[in-house]
Formats: sequence, structure tokens, C-alpha cells
Amino acid sequence: MESVSKQPTPLEIWLHDVQSYIYKCTHPLMSQANFNFNRASYSYKRKNKKSIDELFFIFLNKYPVNFRVSFILEIGHPQIRQIKQSFMGDILQKESNLCSIVLNLKDFSSRDPQQERIKDYTIYNYRDLFIAGDSLTQILQYEVIPLCDQMSTIAHMNGFFERNPEWSLNTHSGGNVCTDLIVAKLNDSRDFELRYNQLMQGIQYRVQQQLVSPESRQLLSLCYDAIKG
Repeated sequence: MESVSKQPTPLEIWLHDVQSYIYKCTHPLMSQANFNFNRASYSYKRKNKKSIDELFFIFLNKYPVNFRVSFILEIGHPQIRQIKQSFMGDILQKESNLCSIVLNLKDFSSRDPQQERIKDYTIYNYRDLFIAGDSLTQILQYEVIPLCDQMSTIAHMNGFFERNPEWSLNTHSGGNVCTDLIVAKLNDSRDFELRYNQLMQGIQYRVQQQLVSPESRQLLSLCYDAIKG
């Protein structure tokens, strides 16, 4: 989100001010939802039925130009992680790919209908910080926490994917698409073969639109071969 105001010279706030205010805005809400805060990694984590939910804040220090704030959400299920390890172990570039779901700030919509989805918040001054804190709090309350609640068990995840058949594809994440297929197999209420074909067609379309890389097709194929038996 680009600042409406022009950059002051010098910056009137410090990174500590940014981090402290984001904590002040988010902690009451996250604590009420049973998330514990880790100050060392500036993250929230909770055990939620069968899942582990973690939210990591990212602070980029562009001082003296600006600060940038974003987050990554990771939802993990041991059963899904074990399956992914069986076919992704040799190609992993980062451990988060074994999570059930990985999302960034840009994957969540703003509560402001006039504001597009954003990659991060650009902070020049206190006004920008107040806007970012308010927006983050609303996204956590109305999007992040409810999504975590809907992903707490394999059955809950399956219901979510069934109600939202394009969701995993629209995240443009091969790992999330594989989770969709794995859950269809584990829960055994959706047609596994049909879902595989639907997901592959969806990926092919997004490859043609240059929204995802061609490797996403290979990843889904590896997933299918690992669990089809």
C-alpha cells in the first residue's frame, strides 16, 4: 500500500515504533484466538485441534526511506506434511513447502472495497503506521483467523475446498494445490480422480496466463502418483 502522504525528511519514526504499534494492535485479538506471541521471531503460533497455525510478521528496514510490513501465514497438519515429504523431500527449496497451507498478505482482501490486495504496507510516518495497524487488525479478524478455524482438521479442510473449488488454484501456490488433492484422498468424500483432473486443468490455464510456473504441473503429478494407490 503506497503512502498517501509524501515522505518526510528524515523519517519521524523508528523500526521499534513500527513493531511496537503492530504488536499493540494485533496482540489482543490474536491472544483472544489462543495465539501465543514469540517476540524473538515476531510471530504468533497456536495449536488448533489437528493443526498448527503460525503467523510471521516481516519487517523490512528501508531506513531512511521507509519501512515495509507484511506477513506469512503457515497452517500445518502432520499427516499432510508426512505425505508431502514422501514426494517433495528431494526438491524442497524451503521447509515451509511442507506446510498444508502457505499464504502471504497479498492473498487476503482488504476490508476497504476501494483498496486492491497489497503485498505489504509502506510506512513513512505515524499516519501510515496507524492505517497499516488498522488494516492488519481487520484482515486478521475477518480473514486470517476464520480461515485458520476452517482448516483445523482434515474434514474441515475438505469442506472448505469443496465449497471453494478455485481457492487453492487462485493462491498460485503448487503446495496449496497439492494439499487440496491430498485432502480429497484422505477424507474420501470427493472424487479423487475428478479433483486431480480439475486441478490439472486449472493449473494448465494459469500456466498459459503466466500466473504460475510450468513446474506446478510436475509437482501436482508427483503428488498424484504418491497417493493414488
